[in-house]
Amino acid sequence: MATFVQTNVGLYWGGYSLASSFNAIALNLSNSPQDDTVYGDTFVSNTAGLSSVQLEAEGFWESATDSVLQSGLAINVADTVLSVTPVDQAAGSPSLFSKVTTSAYNPISTGTVGSMLGFSLSAEGRGEKSVSGEILVIPATYTSSSETATNASIGAVSATQSVYSALHVTAASGTLDVIVESAPSNWSSESTRITHTRFTAVGAEMLSTAGAITDAYWRVKWTLSGSFDFIVSLGII
Repeated sequence: MATFVQTNVGLYWGGYSLASSFNAIALNLSNSPQDDTVYGDTFVSNTAGLSSVQLEAEGFWESATDSVLQSGLAINVADTVLSVTPVDQAAGSPSLFSKVTTSAYNPISTGTVGSMLGFSLSAEGRGEKSVSGEILVIPATYTSSSETATNASIGAVSATQSVYSALHVTAASGTLDVIVESAPSNWSSESTRITHTRFTAVGAEMLSTAGAITDAYWRVKWTLSGSFDFIVSLGII
C-alpha cells in the first residue's frame, strides 16, 4: 500500500486557497450507529445513524486568512464549500469535499512570547454528504476562451448514487461558465450533467445530479472571458 509524507495538502475554503496558512489539517467523517438489538439476537446489532463531517485545523495567523475566517463564522449561516486535497493538486489526485459552516475560530490559539502566533479552526457539515472524489481541473490561472480538462474514467452512476462537482474560483476577472459532461466512450456522444452558475467573482459551488447514468467517462469544460484561477473536483457516491 502506498504511503506519503504530507508536504502539499490543499485546503480550499469557498473562494479561497488557504493551505499556505495552515500546518495541521484533520478531516473527520463519522456516523452515529443506533442500537437495534432485539430478542432473539445473539450479538449486539446496530443500524446506521446520522453522518457528520468535521474539520479541525490550525496554523500561523496572518491577516488575509483571518479576514476570510472571520467573515465565515456560523452567525453568517451561509454554507461554505470545503475541499481538502490530501496528497497534491495534480489531475486525478484525491479530493474530499463537502459543505460546512464555521463552528469555532480561535484567532489566538497560541500566543507564547517568542513563538509564532497561532490560530485554530473547527467546522461542521451542513447537511451535505462528504464526497471522496478526484481533481479534474488542477488549480491554475486560465485565460483561454474555451478549454476542456483531460477525460477521466470515473465510472457510471447507479440509481442510488449521484455525481457531485465542487468548483472553487480563487481569482476572477471577467466571466466564467463551467459544465460537467459524461460520455459512454472516450470520447463521443457526450451529455451535459452539471451546469455551474456563471462566476464573475471569487466563490465556490457544489452541485450534484442523481443517477442512473450509465456513462463511465467524465470531463469538465469551461468558457471564459478574462482570467480566472479555479479548481474542479468530481466524485460519485
